[in-house]
Amino acid sequence: MESINQDINETTYTNYMRYEHNITKIGWVILVFLILEDVFAKRTLLDQPIVLSAIITQGLLLSIFIALSIFKVCQAKTLTAKSKVIIFDLIKSLEIIVIAVMVSTMYHSVFFYFTALLPITFISLTKGFKKTVPYILLSLIVQILSQYIALAWFNKGGTGNLISDIKYLIIISIIQYMLFTLFCYIWSGIYNEYARSKEENNILIDRLGDKYVQLEQAKKEIQSHYDKLMETNNQLEEANRRLTSSLAELYTLQQISQAITSIFDMNELLKFVNDVIIGVMGVSHSTIALCYGSQNKLKVQVSSIFDKKNLAIVSDYINCDILKPSIEKGSSMIDNDVNEEEYPFTKGRNIKAMICVPLLAKGKALGIVLIEHSLKDAFDSENMRLLEVISQQVSIAIENARLYQQMHDLATLDGLTGAYNRLYFNDKLQEEYNRAQEGGHDLSFIIFDIDHFKKFNDTYGHLFGDLVLKTLSGFIKKTLRKEDVFARYGGEEFVILMPYTSLEQAREKAEDLRIGVSQLSITDRVVTASITISVGVSTYPETAGKPQELISTADDALYEAKRTGRNLVRVAKVRNK
Repeated sequence: MESINQDINETTYTNYMRYEHNITKIGWVILVFLILEDVFAKRTLLDQPIVLSAIITQGLLLSIFIALSIFKVCQAKTLTAKSKVIIFDLIKSLEIIVIAVMVSTMYHSVFFYFTALLPITFISLTKGFKKTVPYILLSLIVQILSQYIALAWFNKGGTGNLISDIKYLIIISIIQYMLFTLFCYIWSGIYNEYARSKEENNILIDRLGDKYVQLEQAKKEIQSHYDKLMETNNQLEEANRRLTSSLAELYTLQQISQAITSIFDMNELLKFVNDVIIGVMGVSHSTIALCYGSQNKLKVQVSSIFDKKNLAIVSDYINCDILKPSIEKGSSMIDNDVNEEEYPFTKGRNIKAMICVPLLAKGKALGIVLIEHSLKDAFDSENMRLLEVISQQVSIAIENARLYQQMHDLATLDGLTGAYNRLYFNDKLQEEYNRAQEGGHDLSFIIFDIDHFKKFNDTYGHLFGDLVLKTLSGFIKKTLRKEDVFARYGGEEFVILMPYTSLEQAREKAEDLRIGVSQLSITDRVVTASITISVGVSTYPETAGKPQELISTADDALYEAKRTGRNLVRVAKVRNK
């Protein structure tokens, strides 16, 4: 952030010196022009010796001015920033003194005084009016003194005429410089606008810096998740290297390993693993339950029990005391003489033997694997050891799937609302458009934003504004189909992509959403508020032929809804095919 500001300051100073160099060149040309004009003016009014002495004086002053300008440009390339400012101000003062003295030797109108004071005008443009005033006063004093000296030197009319000329000189000079001061004040308005724009740019840079910091933090978090994923995969490879003792183990581990590397959906992965356990262990039933919440309550995730009544009994009693050691202590248990009173989750299923093995990852309980058999003494220690080995793989698979899901969420979901982000939506839009184009079906696009959303932030604060966005997003997601794609497009603006949906169907859906949103009551302790949305609708191929046209035509319809009163749904115009 600091380096960005430093680069900008260096660029600003470089541009400033470039402009100063050009203004200096213009000053050279003007001063030469004024000297030539002065020569011709004095030729007709004064005698030749005075003209010659004036030319020599003016030429000398012009040479000094040019030398100062060249010195200023050369020093600006080598000095430090602080030294540059001091040297620049000193040289600028000397330049103004030289110009003021030179103008005092000339026979010209007020116009030429203003022209000669071009460097002061440039200061008002680049530094503002307040910093211009000292230079104006310096120029005025030098000019009055130099003209006084000139009058005293060439005075031929006596003391009375000299005093009269001096009074006239002072009055005229003050009037001229008052006008010039007014001119510089007006001219400095450009500097004021520049200063305001620079301040706004600095604010923007600060905000960009904050975003950059957030991006770096997100990058570190993603890298951390990636490292954990790599660590998990390394553990998996290490476990696979050790499990080669039996063909059944090897076959099972191969199947589970393939699933881990190809299946990242948690339920699908556990269902596959559960089927493998049933096949390898030869059991009647197998159930995998995972821990949820701060108290690690078990919840059945997958099970081979298909009878709804029996599955409900297992779900109700899976947290019974007999199974708690598996979660709390991470210990396996085996019982070849099961009775229903001690194991209430077995009621009505004639279970005689069971093994319960915990799912652990880095000492943390993830859940349990529970296998059951209808015969007594169906299991031995080797069965439990094999299930423990399988459970280790399952634990790694669960951790792997969760990390993958976290990384996927970071990449595709909006952190505040849980809706998809814009990047994911753009990819999905192109994908659905290609599918609609190939299949010849409709693809509708809905865009909406919250009316007067800024009011909520200004009135209730940004935390309440965030609550509004989250509440709205939660409501919208509940009303959509599985195939619909809902995303936060930016700020308070959201979009919905609806495959196989006609323009009229999309309009009806948009109207239902608009009405539903208007009926929401958003409450945060003492604050209660309601919102409305304005909606634009477009459909391929009826109102748009390309993905970008879907967005632009719907956005135009949204603008029309806002322009005609807000809290409205507007549909894009049917295009000419």
